[in-house]
Amino acid sequence: MTISNTMNKKTTTFLLAITCLFALSAHPSSASAACTPLPTTRGTVTSTVTAPASGTYRVWSRIKTADVTKNSFYLQVDDTTCNVAVAANGITANTWTWVDYQAATTTNKLDVALTAGAHTLIMAGKDDNVELDRIILTQDTTCIPTGTGDNCAYPPDTTPPTVAITAPTTNTSLTGTTTVAVTATDDVAVAKVEVYVDGVLKASDTASPYSATLDTATITDGAHSLTAKAYDVAGNVQTSSSVSVSVKNAVTVAPTPDTTLPTVSITAPIANAILAGTTTVSVSASDNIGVAKVEVYVDGVIKATDIATPYSATLDTTTITDGTHSLNAKAYDAAGNVQTSAPVSVSVKNAVTVTPTQTVDSTAPAVTLTAPASGNSLSGMLNLTATASDASGIKQVQFYVDNVLVGTDTTTPYSFSIDTTTLSNATHSFKAVATDNSTSANTATSTTVSATVLNHGSKPKRR
Repeated sequence: MTISNTMNKKTTTFLLAITCLFALSAHPSSASAACTPLPTTRGTVTSTVTAPASGTYRVWSRIKTADVTKNSFYLQVDDTTCNVAVAANGITANTWTWVDYQAATTTNKLDVALTAGAHTLIMAGKDDNVELDRIILTQDTTCIPTGTGDNCAYPPDTTPPTVAITAPTTNTSLTGTTTVAVTATDDVAVAKVEVYVDGVLKASDTASPYSATLDTATITDGAHSLTAKAYDVAGNVQTSSSVSVSVKNAVTVAPTPDTTLPTVSITAPIANAILAGTTTVSVSASDNIGVAKVEVYVDGVIKATDIATPYSATLDTTTITDGTHSLNAKAYDAAGNVQTSAPVSVSVKNAVTVTPTQTVDSTAPAVTLTAPASGNSLSGMLNLTATASDASGIKQVQFYVDNVLVGTDTTTPYSFSIDTTTLSNATHSFKAVATDNSTSANTATSTTVSATVLNHGSKPKRR
């Protein structure tokens, strides 16, 4: 066991720096009684210190123990005064802790009376496996040591450290990973150094030589200011002069996004075809990069998907009501662009089996478009309305604008609302198609009405 004793430069505090372990072997612990003679079975350390002035000195010890119930050691002064230095309640195991109590109590501080001049201190192990690395004797009884205890120097240390950034130098252009080098000194000791970019903390270092590694990819390109802060053990802090640098990272040019829509059209069946049984819908689709998939819809409901050319879908028309229907297709490219084909209007008419007692209804329903009226000027939201009747009842009424199906209603009063801002400012045709409930699914078309859309400002044309 060895000890080095260094007199602190402050006039009434001196520090013992001890590099040893007490209680290296197991022995029964003794009570907090007078140590005559001083036990030596767990090791001893002897040191000579010089008190700068006569008076009462508070004794602080920094200890660490794995067993919090074994937290004391003997301290003998000048072979005459024997003390037991002990921790207060609540010590944390395996953690360096400053203690200043004696005689196993949390109310009796460990103070010793010293005359000016040299004194002999002997520290001896009392409990098993108690580690002791520093002792402070100070007349400043208000100071509580932290860290290595340098904050309890008296009078207080008010001298800030010196600090400077040595690399990079002013006006350096940085890219990639850069090391910021800092020099820092203090009259007692530097506790840590911090590196800042534009006032934002980026890194800390507690050991000389001080440095910080910066990833400039996390910093915007352009001019920036680097500074460093140095802290001493008493809490004094100093900020370095700023160093102006510029960040210029390699620029990765992203490829131009694909915004080109595919082209798509239904090539079969043709418009107004009459379908029955199983029918193939053929689709033509192309794209500047490549078509990812094609979808086929009947009356806006998806029926099939194909991912390989030639694109097609097989429809079982027996699953679709007899009458007029609208077919369209959608093509998608790999970038997510989508295009919808022009609609193709077809009629589904599957064979009707007539029993001997059944009469086939061949009478078409009556249908009239009641709004809009011919010649009207239209804007904003438009409510298309119609009346329809038939002996077998009405199954549905479909509304068309410029021969394009825009909506269907199955209950009276028959109506459907559209937003005229989706239509061009021009004259458009409107009609209604009614289908009855008979097995023949008879249909009738109203008289076509022309009306003019006139919205304020330029509106996109309806596709």
